[in-house]
Amino acid sequence: MIANRPSVFVIPLLYSLLSIICLVFSGVTFANPRHQHLENVPYMKISELPTTNPTQTYTYGQNEHQYIAFWAGKGSTKKAPIIMIHGGCWLSVFDMQHSIAQANGLAAEGHDVYSLEYRRTGKSGGGWPATFEDVQMGILHVINMLDKDVMMLNLIGHSAGGHLALLAASDIQRHLASAERDDIRLNVVGLAAITDIAQYARGDNSCQTVTKDFMQGMPEQVPASYFMANPIHIPLTDSAISNVILLQGDADTIVPVRQARHPHGQTVIVPNAGHFDWLHPQSVAFGQLLEVLR
Repeated sequence: MIANRPSVFVIPLLYSLLSIICLVFSGVTFANPRHQHLENVPYMKISELPTTNPTQTYTYGQNEHQYIAFWAGKGSTKKAPIIMIHGGCWLSVFDMQHSIAQANGLAAEGHDVYSLEYRRTGKSGGGWPATFEDVQMGILHVINMLDKDVMMLNLIGHSAGGHLALLAASDIQRHLASAERDDIRLNVVGLAAITDIAQYARGDNSCQTVTKDFMQGMPEQVPASYFMANPIHIPLTDSAISNVILLQGDADTIVPVRQARHPHGQTVIVPNAGHFDWLHPQSVAFGQLLEVLR
């Protein structure tokens, strides 16, 4: 079902040189200088950003939260499409609204962007495993819609959305086979992704303490569920996966840096980046995201 919806900075030379030196020694490089000036972005700055409505929306299920917002990529250069999974501690109170500026920024760079909404803990009726089942359904729906000339697909997720993206990547070959698209390769990018949900549930910040609500218990109470829901235990070695990259800011107070690890992933730590930097199109972290997208 488809419904249409309406649709210079001056940086001091010294600051620029210091930023570049810092990033080079961190193994981080940038192609676009306009993404090099914001660091440790507070959530309030994300909520104040102007946004544009999706080009179209698609539903992939009967529930009102089972839909996909699509933004068409700008410009004439064809870049690989993006499936985007927003974060928000898996909670119903955080829908995709806070990630729309990120989607707009990615579309402005030439990527078709498919942002998945899904049921979450609380009033929207999600939780484990229903939330993950929604994400799988949404991804399959997008794959079935892709043009036949699409050979590369980016799958990105932020925070709790990164957790869901990594889980979904482990099962991507089944979805590609179901859609008869074995020719597609997947570039997986976790943005402050929660890679070890059992470890995360034992933390004491506001997002960590609601993990038990999503999982319906602590690791000691529902160990089998935590094992199945834990990306750190799941191989990401499928031939359809071209890369697994974990981007993490060292100033993140919501998802600790120690979460930025997976046996089959590459970790990139961005200095002075906070939890929400990935969502702001004028941030250093967003520039790094653009560098690893296909």
